[in-house]
Amino acid sequence: MYDAQFNNYADNVVEQASPSVHREASVAPASHATNRALHAELLVSMLDEIDYGLVVLDADGQILLANHPARLELGAERHVRQRGDRLAASAARYNAKIELALDEVGQGRRSLVTLSDREGELALSFVPLNASAYPVMRKSEALALVVFGKRTGCEALTLQQYGRLHGLTGAEQALLPAIIRGLSVDAIAREQCVAVSTVRTQLGSIRGKTGVDSLRTLMARLNNLPPIRPAFKQTRAH
Repeated sequence: MYDAQFNNYADNVVEQASPSVHREASVAPASHATNRALHAELLVSMLDEIDYGLVVLDADGQILLANHPARLELGAERHVRQRGDRLAASAARYNAKIELALDEVGQGRRSLVTLSDREGELALSFVPLNASAYPVMRKSEALALVVFGKRTGCEALTLQQYGRLHGLTGAEQALLPAIIRGLSVDAIAREQCVAVSTVRTQLGSIRGKTGVDSLRTLMARLNNLPPIRPAFKQTRAH
């Protein structure tokens, strides 16, 4: 549903901005339309693989496009949800923040919104998408890209693949999430229910296999890994 809404919106804006160009495109060979549809599908698939929730909104907060991580976040309704066809905060008191952020986008400005509850916080960045493309754009035509903050530092599958690449044992791979979180040796030992000496030995082995000289360096390297997300069924939210 979101894909069709986004395409329709884009077509309307192009028609208003440059009718002659749009008319020429309308009489292009059918293969051009096929290529456009293919490119759009590839773009959506690419966005689904990005390890951040991404949502495109119109000026009224209507959801035009949402990638897979964003759809999961919306479905969980922990901090954000879909109200009708619009993005809304799960806690009504935060909806004013979203409305203010959309107003900022309409004026070509970026902003950061944080939504919190007892269990944590979700940050949302609001970015004007088409301000540079349409300098004389009306405020009602503004599009916002909303980027959801990450809840975890790295996907488990990414760490698994990294461990396999460097020949880490299962026990050594199990320490990688703790290393990303910056836990001390004592804290890792308590979490893994093993002796401190065992953790020290495993950490030394990890440093040797990965070629780093400190856990701080390894933590930075792990946090900079590209995401490898588990495969998911290709469905679109409605």
